[in-house]
This record gives sequence, structure tokens and C-alpha cells, in this order.
Amino acid sequence: MMKQILFIFSVLVLFSSCDSDEDFKEIVLGDYPVKEYYLERDPKVNVWGAGLDFINDECKATETSLDYKYMTQDDAFTYDIQFYIVKTYYYDDKGDLHNQGCPTILLAPGVKAYKVGEGIELFNSLTTITEDMVNELATESEIDFASYKDETTGFYEQEALYAALDNCIIGQTFRSGILEVPEGKTEEEVQAVYLVQTLEGGYAKFMVRAFKPAKPNEKKTLVRWQVISE
Repeated sequence: MMKQILFIFSVLVLFSSCDSDEDFKEIVLGDYPVKEYYLERDPKVNVWGAGLDFINDECKATETSLDYKYMTQDDAFTYDIQFYIVKTYYYDDKGDLHNQGCPTILLAPGVKAYKVGEGIELFNSLTTITEDMVNELATESEIDFASYKDETTGFYEQEALYAALDNCIIGQTFRSGILEVPEGKTEEEVQAVYLVQTLEGGYAKFMVRAFKPAKPNEKKTLVRWQVISE
């Protein structure tokens, strides 16, 4: 009797496993344009961050004002990721105080992302989302910037903030001085490509194409994305 019960249980597990495998169908790129936007790195312009909303009422339009917005302090704009700038401070070997901008890319609460690979060729060739990719998607903890701010200088303590940003999925990995570009390679060949699951549950691919583009856009950062599925 026990053998019969074990046999029936094994069969049920097998069928359950098969059903689970059949539930997921690879997600193929839909009819969506590639979007590219230059985002300000000047913290006086980009004070509260630029919110990027991948899926909106006009996401099939080549360009739309609904794709991104420079936000205000109490803005209700709903975004998937945020391009955010703060100034950090540090002391050099002589004890002199220095500050520099710290551009970073943060996921909105509830948004998931995963680094698929690197380079614009991969971005262009990524047309299918597999189950393995979906299983790698993850959220990130929200950064409490206020806890890193020095009220005297008005800047953020660099070493501690950098350590926190290193735990983000994108964070500041795209920045000059942090991103390593091997000899013989270009920046866009090594910038990371991310799969993002939006707040709506749809999917988009995203990358920074150029942290510091050529003039006249050298004070901006060029980002690139394409919705795969709503």
C-alpha cells in the first residue's frame, strides 16, 4: 500500500513539474521603438532626480513627454527607475575638503532588474526574455540619502554612500572612473544591459549608452531603452 502511495505521489509531482514548465512562455519583443534621452548631470538642474517611466499611454511613440520627467520634491510622477544626482565630499591626503557629483541610477520600490550582459550589440540583439532571465530579476533596498548627509557641509559622505550604492543593481556602475573600459574597446561596448520588470509587470531593456557624451551634451548622460512587452 505504501509503495502505491509513493508511486502516485511521484506521478503527481512529475505532472506538476511538467505543468509548471509549460506555464512559462518566452516573451518576444513587441512593436516598440528604441528610446534615447540625454539626462542632465548638473545637480542644480536635476535637483530631485529624473524619473523614467518605460510603460505609459504613449510608450509606442518614438518620443513623448511621458517617458521621463525632472522631478520636484513632492512630485507624484510614477517612474520605474530614477537618475539621481547628489554631491559627495571627501578629504584628500593633505586634509583638504573636496566634493564631486555622484550620479546614480536607482530602481523604484517594486521594480525588478537584472544585468543580462554588456554592450550595445547585446542590447540590440536581445529580443526574447527567457524563464532563467525572469528568475534572476530582483528588487533593491531603498537608499536613505539623508543618513549620509553632513549638515555642516551640505554634502554626502562619499565613502559610506558609495558602499551603499554598491549594493544597488545599477547604482553608479556606469560612471567614468568606475566603469572599466579595456584598451581597444569603446564605452558602449562595455556598458551593462539590464532587463527591467516595470511597476505594471511589463518588461524593458535598458542601458547607459554614454556617461559623458560628446559636445554639446558632455554635461548630460545618454540613456537608451526599449519596451519589450507591456
